[in-house]
Amino acid sequence: MLRVPRTKAELAKRTPIVLTDRDRAILAAIYTHGFLTTDLVELAFFPELAAGRSSPSSRAYERLQQLWRWGFVERVELPIARSIGGRRPYLYALGRRGEPVVAQQLGQNSTCIQQRRLDRLSSVFVDHDLRIAAFWANLVALLRSASARLGRWLPERELRARKVRVRDPQTGWSLPVLPDAIFEVVYPDGFVQGCFLEVDLGTLTLRRFRRKVRAFELYLTQGFAARHWEYDFEVLVLTHSQGRLQQLWHVTRDEISSDRWSDYSFATFDQLEPRRFREAFWVTANNERVPLLYPDAFPTAAIEPATAPTAAAPDTADAAPAPRTSSGEGDGA
Repeated sequence: MLRVPRTKAELAKRTPIVLTDRDRAILAAIYTHGFLTTDLVELAFFPELAAGRSSPSSRAYERLQQLWRWGFVERVELPIARSIGGRRPYLYALGRRGEPVVAQQLGQNSTCIQQRRLDRLSSVFVDHDLRIAAFWANLVALLRSASARLGRWLPERELRARKVRVRDPQTGWSLPVLPDAIFEVVYPDGFVQGCFLEVDLGTLTLRRFRRKVRAFELYLTQGFAARHWEYDFEVLVLTHSQGRLQQLWHVTRDEISSDRWSDYSFATFDQLEPRRFREAFWVTANNERVPLLYPDAFPTAAIEPATAPTAAAPDTADAAPAPRTSSGEGDGA
C-alpha cells in the first residue's frame, strides 16, 4: 500500500479552499473508518437528485481531489497482481492537515488523531474495514429519507481501547467483547435500536466466532450492556456467501438461548449494493425474514422487498417477512 504523491502539476491545480461542514464530516468519517473510497463518500455525503443519478457524482470526486491536493486527505493505492492488470479504486485516508480538523470535529485532543500506519495493514484487513464502511454509508443514505437518525457509531478501534471483557463462568476465561462496530438508530419517539455489527470474511474459525457470540451474550446477561447502553442490543452478521452464512447461523443457534434468536440477524455482502440495501431482508436465528429498520423509521410507507432475499437461512427461503415492532415480544431491541 502506497500513498500517492502530489506532483507539482497537481499542486498547480489547487484552487483556494474553505472547508465546509460537509468537508469536516467527510474528514471525520474517513478517520472513523480508516479509509473511504470515492463511491462511499458519494453515497454518504452527496445524495442523488430527484431525477436519480446515471453516472458517478463528479462533485464527490472533485471535492476529494481538492482535499487531497491541499493535504487534508491522502490517496492510497492498493497493489494488484500484474497478471490481473488494471487498477483498484483509490482509498482516501486522513492527511496531516486533516488531523486538527477532525480533532475539533470530534472534540478530542489533536495528539489523539493520527494518520494510519500503512506498513501495518494487510489487504485482508483493508477489505474488512471497507465492508464495514460500506454498511455505514448505506445506512447513512437510507436514513436520509427516514424519520429515524443515526446516533452513536463506535468503530472497533475505539471499542478495543475500552478493553471491555467478561468472565465465562463455564471455563473461567476472560473474553473480550469486541464487535466490529456498535451503532444506534434513534427513532422519533426516543426508542433506540442498538446494534453490534460483525463482518465476516471467512478468516475467523467457527470456534472463535462461537466465542465471540458467547462474549456478547455474557455481556448482556451479566448486566454490562444495561450499564453501558441502557438497552438490550441486536447483533447483525454480514458474511461473504450463503454457505458461510448457514455455518454462522447454526453456530449461533447452538450457542445462545432461544429467546434471543430473534435478536441475531444474518445477511450476505450482496445486500451492500446501494440499490438493494433498503429493500433487503435479514434472516434471524429463529428463521424470520426482517428488514434492518423498524417500520417507525418510515411512517408513510412500509418497506417492501424489490427482489428475493439473498441471505435466506435453512428452510426459510419462502418464509414471509416478520413484522418488527419497537416494543413487545420478540422486538429485537
